[in-house]
Amino acid sequence: MGSVACFHHAGSYHSRSWLDDSRLPGSASSVVDMQFASASHFPVDLHVPGRRFGFLRINETVLERSTFLDNRIEAPLHQAEWRSLEEVAASVPQPAAPPMWLLHTSFCCSTLLARALHLPPSSVALKEPLILRRLADAQRAGWAIDPFLPPTVALLARPWHAGGRVVVKPTHVALNVAAALVEAAPGSRALAISTGIEAFLISNLKKPPATQQKIPELAQRALEASGLAARLPPAALAPPDMWAVAALQWCAQRETLASIRTRIGDQRFRMIDADVLLEDLPGHVAAVADWFQLQPSATRLRSRVQAVSTVHAKSPGEIYDWTDRARETRYLLQQYGDDLRRTLAWAERWVYPAMSSDALALERTAPQYLAGAAGASA
Repeated sequence: MGSVACFHHAGSYHSRSWLDDSRLPGSASSVVDMQFASASHFPVDLHVPGRRFGFLRINETVLERSTFLDNRIEAPLHQAEWRSLEEVAASVPQPAAPPMWLLHTSFCCSTLLARALHLPPSSVALKEPLILRRLADAQRAGWAIDPFLPPTVALLARPWHAGGRVVVKPTHVALNVAAALVEAAPGSRALAISTGIEAFLISNLKKPPATQQKIPELAQRALEASGLAARLPPAALAPPDMWAVAALQWCAQRETLASIRTRIGDQRFRMIDADVLLEDLPGHVAAVADWFQLQPSATRLRSRVQAVSTVHAKSPGEIYDWTDRARETRYLLQQYGDDLRRTLAWAERWVYPAMSSDALALERTAPQYLAGAAGASA
C-alpha cells in the first residue's frame, strides 16, 4: 500500500473575520480572553515532540464556517502562539462539564450530525480539531501521549457560553486515541456513527481521484490501530484493487470500534448507522442530543436540523438534498454491482475469518443510542 498525505493544504481565511472581537483594543474582556479559561483562546495545533500547543483567538464564526478545524480552519495557522505543555497543563481549568465524543469511520454523515448539534449557546460542535490528529500521528509514531491527554481534553471542553456543552468530532484517523480521550474525560460519552461495508465502498467510489488516492494510507493506519493485520493471511494483506483496500479499511475500523466499546464500556458507548440517522433526521438528532445531555430547545433544534439538511455538510454554501444520497447509491449499485459482489466475496474469504466476533457483530450487539439514553441521563 502506498503512503499518501492525508491532509489538504491549509484553507483560506477572509480578512480579519477569524479574530475574536474581544481581543480588539478597548474591549472590556480582552484581559480575560488572554487566559486559558476562555474557549476562544483555541488550540489550533500541537507539536508532541516539542511538547507545545499552538493557540489562536477565534470566534464562533470560525467554528461554523470552517469545514474542519484542522489545517483547513478558516484562520491563519502560521500566526499561532506557542505555549509549552507544562504551562498549558498548569493553567487550563478543569472543565465544569465533560465533552461528548462523536466518533466515526468516515463517509457516514458524521459532519452532518456534528453540524446539527452545533447550536450555541446550548452546545458547540468542534469538527476534527487538528490537535487530535496530531495526537493520533504521535501515537502511531511511538511518542508518549499520556501527558497531553488531560490538557487536551480540558482545552476542548471549555464552554463557549455559560452552561453550554461541547461535542468533539475527531477525525476518523484518530480512532487510535479515541478510547484514551474518553477515559481522560470522566463523565464523557461516545457515540460512534458508521455505515455497512456496502455503503462504505459506494461512498469511496463517489469520491474524487485525489480522495481515492488516500485509501491505501488510510487502510494502513486503520490496520495498525486495530491490530487486525497480525491475524490476517498474506492474501488479505495483498488486496487486488482499490475496492478491496477500502474493504480492508472498513474491517479494520470495525475492529477498532469494537475495542473502544470494550475499553470504555457500554455505559458510555452508543452506536448508530448513517442510513438509520437519515431515515428520521430530526428525531434521531434529538435522541443523540438527549444521549449527549445537551438539553437544547426542541424548537431551535428542529430549525437547525432543517437548515443543515438542505446544504452539503462539507460545503455549506452548496445546496444539497440528502435524499439524493440514496438515489446515488442505487445508481452506483446498478453500475458497479459486480465489483461490489466480488469485493464482498474477497472480504468474506480472506478478512472476515480473522476478525473478532465483537467486530463482526458490532451493529447487533452494541447499544444503540436510543436504548437506555433517558435512563442513563437520569
